[in-house]
Amino acid sequence: MINDKRNFAFAIFLITVFFNIASSKNLKCKFCKNEINGRYITQEKNAYHEKCYKDHIQLKCDHCKNIINGIYNLKDEKSYHQQCFINFVLDKCDVCYQPIEGEYIKDPWGNIYHNNHRSKMPSCESCNRLISKNTTDGGYRINGNRSVCNICRKNVIHDKNEIKNIYADLRNELKILGIINLPKTMSIKLIDTKEELYRISKIPSSNGLQGYTKYNYQTFGREKINENFTIFILSNLHEINFRAVLAHEMLHVYLFKNDISLRESLVEGFCNLGSKYVYDSNIENKISELKLKSMYKSNHPEYGKGFRIMDSELERYGWSKLLKKLESY
Repeated sequence: MINDKRNFAFAIFLITVFFNIASSKNLKCKFCKNEINGRYITQEKNAYHEKCYKDHIQLKCDHCKNIINGIYNLKDEKSYHQQCFINFVLDKCDVCYQPIEGEYIKDPWGNIYHNNHRSKMPSCESCNRLISKNTTDGGYRINGNRSVCNICRKNVIHDKNEIKNIYADLRNELKILGIINLPKTMSIKLIDTKEELYRISKIPSSNGLQGYTKYNYQTFGREKINENFTIFILSNLHEINFRAVLAHEMLHVYLFKNDISLRESLVEGFCNLGSKYVYDSNIENKISELKLKSMYKSNHPEYGKGFRIMDSELERYGWSKLLKKLESY
């Protein structure tokens, strides 16, 4: 998620007026043009009858319409009592509904909140919203260190039949792109914790790891026999994210099945083209938009830089030619 921090700027002014007693019969009110006798008010060297000043000149709050005395706030050429400004004009935090003064965070979904909420509340790992009663109607934790908001909850993947159908759909879609020879069925297991995924994959701890493909086989002479694939994916992922992770792992299977050896720095980059395909296919969804932006901005040598290299090659050649040229990378 990209956070936008802005300074909320506003001006504070002080009204200065003077009460005087007329000592000259030639003194006239700046507003009504009539002669002033007795007490009068001056502001910016202009003289006014007290009533003319209060009814027509004295500053009034653009919120409550009452007279302003002393310090006031000015925003967008409108004037406000300080409390009216704080209570009714300042943006309100979407987490606690309290006014926001100074810096605040704006998330990609348009929610704004005080900086301190970020360190006290979890974020949804699918949509990256700050999880709270007011922003997401709450959420839930998975084994203590993963959080899912209730907005994404209705779209998370956990049903075995659903997983089977998603795999079949993706297999057919990837086949159209030229990615063939994928198994008709696949063992796909959901893992609740990232720690367990790290243990299975033996990949150094990385917050971005969401899936892993385990490949086992035996050889008979030079021929591979008894090939076996198992794809492990984090549980409770939003369907779009789940599809993207699965497509990534299916491209790993494609490389294994076809004995294609890419440079190590490009393996994950090529497989991330599967994730990109899923996000592009669902680009109207904000989650897809955010995930794609993250992929293109990532500084990871394989998942980020390697992906951008392979994406550039895909743009240049298209899927058919790229698959034919894979052995040369």
